[in-house]
Amino acid sequence: MSQLTKAITRQLQRQYAEPVLKDLNGNWYTGADVLEDLALCETSLQQQNVHAGQAILLSPAQVVTIPGLLLASWQLGLTVTLTPPSRQLPELAPQIYAAMVYSPSQTNQLATKLDPHEISVLTLILNTAPNFAYLVHDHAQPLTRRSQPDLILPASQLQFTQPQLLKMAEHGQTSAHVHDLYNLETGLLPCLTDLITATPFTIIPTKQDWPSKVG
Repeated sequence: MSQLTKAITRQLQRQYAEPVLKDLNGNWYTGADVLEDLALCETSLQQQNVHAGQAILLSPAQVVTIPGLLLASWQLGLTVTLTPPSRQLPELAPQIYAAMVYSPSQTNQLATKLDPHEISVLTLILNTAPNFAYLVHDHAQPLTRRSQPDLILPASQLQFTQPQLLKMAEHGQTSAHVHDLYNLETGLLPCLTDLITATPFTIIPTKQDWPSKVG
């Protein structure tokens, strides 16, 4: 467990029965809710033999799932590529990704096109998303590049390690409303700062989160 994930999970344990984050529908999720989602995602990925040195693509329309997914991925030592969902049906990610998270409707559409001997569809009942599903590439290869960042933000062409993110979050500003978790400055950093300081916050969807279009 890294210093970043340790700091956040410690606060979530302290907030076990207290509200931590809220979605736009007004649903509050406690520290227990997030910790349970984290553990379920981590266990599921491990059971699919997704392991340290591999990469995961996160592009969910259910943005409230992102904190738990990030923590689970980082605790497993995965490199996370975090990119906003698209209106268009994405092409199946290249083999470099061991796991891929899209919107429910996109995942369902992709499931009809994939080779079940190459890519599996896994479903989970998360507190933050009862109809959650993700894809696993059964033959994904470990990353081979010399540097292995913990987070890649393709939209802004930024890469970070967990120690860098922890340092920025520790010096960041808390916010009761977090906008666009796919954006470092307005969403992701305030989210991490709120989590390590036990500051309850609301996740505000952005124009990229088209629930009526992508689930």
